[in-house]
Amino acid sequence: MTGLLGYIGVWILICIHVTPLVSAQGRTQFVHYDFTKADLHRDGMATIEDGLLQITGNTTKSTGHAFHKTPMKFTASSSFSTEFVFAIIPLHSPISFGQGMAFVVAPTTDLRSNGTETSGLGLFSTANDNNTTNHILAVEPDTNDSAEALDRSSNHVGIDINSKISVESADASYYNETEGKNQTLLLASGNSILIWIDYDGIEKRLNVTLSPVPTPKPDSPLLSSSIKPSVPLLSRYINISEIFNETMFVGFSGSTGTLKSDQYILAWSFKKGGQAESLDLSKVLDPPNPPPPPISSPPPSPPPSSLPPPTLPPTSPPKSGSNRSSRALILGTTIAAFCFLIILGGIVYLLYKKKKYAEVLEQWEKEYSPQRYSFRNLYKATKGFKENQLLGAGGFGKVYMGMLPSGNFKAEEVKMHLKIGMLCSQSNPENRPSMRLIVQYLEGNVTVPSISYDTSGFGMPNISNEMVTQLTATSSLANFSFEDVTVLFGGR
Repeated sequence: MTGLLGYIGVWILICIHVTPLVSAQGRTQFVHYDFTKADLHRDGMATIEDGLLQITGNTTKSTGHAFHKTPMKFTASSSFSTEFVFAIIPLHSPISFGQGMAFVVAPTTDLRSNGTETSGLGLFSTANDNNTTNHILAVEPDTNDSAEALDRSSNHVGIDINSKISVESADASYYNETEGKNQTLLLASGNSILIWIDYDGIEKRLNVTLSPVPTPKPDSPLLSSSIKPSVPLLSRYINISEIFNETMFVGFSGSTGTLKSDQYILAWSFKKGGQAESLDLSKVLDPPNPPPPPISSPPPSPPPSSLPPPTLPPTSPPKSGSNRSSRALILGTTIAAFCFLIILGGIVYLLYKKKKYAEVLEQWEKEYSPQRYSFRNLYKATKGFKENQLLGAGGFGKVYMGMLPSGNFKAEEVKMHLKIGMLCSQSNPENRPSMRLIVQYLEGNVTVPSISYDTSGFGMPNISNEMVTQLTATSSLANFSFEDVTVLFGGR
């Protein structure tokens, strides 16, 4: 009998020690859409209402925790994966985000025994911060810019190991596959946000990935894996064997300070030793509507006798953006007007200069069109009035030989012009033809008289009869070309 009792006692002791280990190895995978059916250990502000798990609420300087009651056994090569949908709703107007929350792997479900402070996400206090005996791994979607925790911003995600100071952090964002870059994601927006936390026990790599939940919520099944970005927000080498005990608990923690926010877990999937089951986003509950901002009671009205006289409301000063736009408009208009005036002035000056220096035509030229060459053309034709182009001198000055740059001339016209030129070059003014007579010569109404090549009668002693005969003989061709020679006499 004594031996039988001893045998039974041994089996009782074995069951007492083995049962927690068996329990730790069971239920290593679960999915929760309705937390009223979840077996959770809760404390502090953590509550379950209408199927939603609320970690923190409208209470200042408090904490909330919710852990899966069943412990899990981890080894050096253990992997785990979890994904959950959360929403953070600020409770202040104007909006202030308050403290953050975290997914936690801890050795116990009762973290209040650590004397955790509100600034430590309900996990760490001044006494235990950065203590290796904490055995805590946390991933925080944090909405508080804490100087103590050396937070990078009031909208970041961090990986914490035994301390509220993150070993890795980044501003909250997700990788947009279409645009090929990260886009900012506001954590305390009141909208549903998906987060994936995957640990590979072989590669010792922890990845954290974020994405907004599509709105409106799909009516047909839509797995979370279909919207998971290909690039994680955080990726860190971590050896959990240096952090975890043999058995650990998984859950959530959050806190409030002087600023409050509602922190909700809307759905949760977890698996140890593989990839967590993808959440069906059509089954995820919507976060509650944000509460209306608190209405402050108006101050009591003073008695009628003490009422001050009515005053006009102060005129609000113009916005700086409006001032900048007005200044830019004025500056642009001024520059455009100034440039227009400069261009207009230049045009007026050019027209004035052209009119001032315009060639004055005589009355007969206006009637019969101008019959003159510009000085520039004469200068080119005579090669700059060189001495080797000089033919002689008459009553009106020197006579040069030149070649016109363009134009075709009939030989008869050239002879007529030469004759008229020599008639106009006579030394005795009384023998020179009048302008009316010259016009009649040019129009063919009067025949040009024959002239004698006695150069003494023309006051041209240095022009020989041979040269005049030779020059007029060059007009034997029907027309003059570019190389033709034309004699230019002084005078008209």
